[in-house]
Amino acid sequence: MRPLWLLTDEYSDDLPEAELSRPVGTCAEIDGLFADLPEPGLERFALVDCDPEPGLRGRLGEVCLEAPPHDTWLRDVTVVGAADGRVELTGRVHAEHHLRPETEMPAGSVDGFRLSLPDDTTLARCRAVEGVYRRRPELEPPSVRLIGFRPEPWFRDRLTTRRPGGLRIAASISGLAADGQELGTLEPGVFADVTAVRPSPLGPELFDVDLDGGMIEPIPARARALWDGWLERRPGTPGTWHPLDTAMRHEWLRLALAGHRHDSPDRPAGAVYHLDGRHVTDVNGFYCALGEAVNGPGGYFGWNLDAVDDCLRGRWGATTPFRLEWSHFPVARTSLGGDEVDYLVGLLTESDRVTVVPGG
Repeated sequence: MRPLWLLTDEYSDDLPEAELSRPVGTCAEIDGLFADLPEPGLERFALVDCDPEPGLRGRLGEVCLEAPPHDTWLRDVTVVGAADGRVELTGRVHAEHHLRPETEMPAGSVDGFRLSLPDDTTLARCRAVEGVYRRRPELEPPSVRLIGFRPEPWFRDRLTTRRPGGLRIAASISGLAADGQELGTLEPGVFADVTAVRPSPLGPELFDVDLDGGMIEPIPARARALWDGWLERRPGTPGTWHPLDTAMRHEWLRLALAGHRHDSPDRPAGAVYHLDGRHVTDVNGFYCALGEAVNGPGGYFGWNLDAVDDCLRGRWGATTPFRLEWSHFPVARTSLGGDEVDYLVGLLTESDRVTVVPGG
């Protein structure tokens, strides 16, 4: 059984001089890499010694609680009561924020906290908050187990001589494709202590290693099939992303970015690319189709607006200016709405970088 995953140390303070990273080891499987976190439940929060603005009332939706350098986003927020400088809210945390240890949370400062909307409109300032900055064990991902782990020599020594609680793994994770390419998960990885080590039944010199924590941000469980396919063989025909829903198209784009090869020069300016718009039914479909138009099956050319802008600056397969012939253009206008499509086209055509030619 060939190893599918590579763990890389990018975080340790004792990295060898002039090295930015070093391999920790490979493994056949990582239990806990793919997992679906529970949906955060509705909770009650409070703003203490609060100075509210007129907009702090009723349903607020998504808000940002700021205490520099921390920004904590809350969603589905509603004001449910206010009296004597105390404002009661209900809302939900974002799943990724519960993973930050309580010791890293702001305890307040001379400036206190600021509550704002996504457009930066101030809703309130307060001295303290209650109910937000706490651990939520029910939302934490499953603990990781490395199966068939083959450590690098430097880490094997530490693994076999460790003391209880004396060895921590802090590593990013990449998939190892059959053609030798490394596909980074584009997530922080795993930061956890080793709790158990035993010989693996998968082969000599291999270990099964238990950790006391999970991935910082697990990959959605449904994406496992996509990863299995890409690790075996990169897509060779166009449109294999067509059947995917919005969430899985995002995971497809993650793989397209991870698998982009920088070993070929950009094609020269003036090239013509053909975007097949039949399946641009959401914004992720646009990014999938754009990547495929520029770089072929499984190609990447951005997975958000900033990333597209970056790709247009070069080193991602195409040199501007170029021509983009977008067939079945009305599909996107119907599915995304005219304003959204106009915004996407405006990004491409800014400063005459791309000439977009819509077609029926």
